[in-house]
Amino acid sequence: TLRSILRQDPDIIMVGEIRDSETAQIAVQAALTGHLVFSTLHTNDAASALTRLIDMDIETFLISSSVIGVIAQRLVRVICEKCKEEYIPGKGVLSKLNIKDNSSDDGKVKLYKGIGCSFCKNTGYYGRTSIYELIVLDEEIGELIISKASSNVIKDTAIKKGMKTLKDSGLEKVM
Repeated sequence: TLRSILRQDPDIIMVGEIRDSETAQIAVQAALTGHLVFSTLHTNDAASALTRLIDMDIETFLISSSVIGVIAQRLVRVICEKCKEEYIPGKGVLSKLNIKDNSSDDGKVKLYKGIGCSFCKNTGYYGRTSIYELIVLDEEIGELIISKASSNVIKDTAIKKGMKTLKDSGLEKVM
């Protein structure tokens, strides 16, 4: 069906999910012929999506030529505004999050937790929001893909270039 869509010469193509090598090949070819292609690929982070395409037998030079960016996102629960309470987390929580204990005027990091109410059905949460990370491909990232660098190397390079990780995005929402 993706091949028949290409015959109609669309400007933008949305592929529900890339699950196999054939779909990946067609999506890459569409991108190389000037179509803007959006798709989903289930991975743990943005860098892993690039290495997953390599695992699907897509040539590395095709990936670096056709992909312009990768977004990884997660939906996370939002603390209920009606019943949230401020609390000071313990040192263990702060060290896991790699947070220094100096975020507020009195030197204590303040976080919130939902205690539960009728509005949130006693869960302490109401609604969801997204956290995300974005890798924009440039020459250096493209060269890493061509050399089949690991997702960790790609991620570390993207972080050095200013990428905010999923964790960073989540911490921004919390603080």
